[in-house]
Amino acid sequence: MLHTYIDTEYAPEKCSLCNGTGHANGGVCEACGGQGDVLVAQPAIACPVCNGSGTLEIGTCKACGGSGWALF
Repeated sequence: MLHTYIDTEYAPEKCSLCNGTGHANGGVCEACGGQGDVLVAQPAIACPVCNGSGTLEIGTCKACGGSGWALF
């Protein structure tokens, strides 16, 4: 299912921080809010800041919110 916002199409992709489980770090995943997926602009690309890992040495990647996908 695609969603369109201001001429940009988004589709759900499995959250890379929680691997689609909805839970990370002993609680609800902060990237997907427990949903297991995130809306990503299409075509989907890995976050260029964390290279799709969702994390940085200092913690969760703030650019993608831990999803691993480019949300900008």
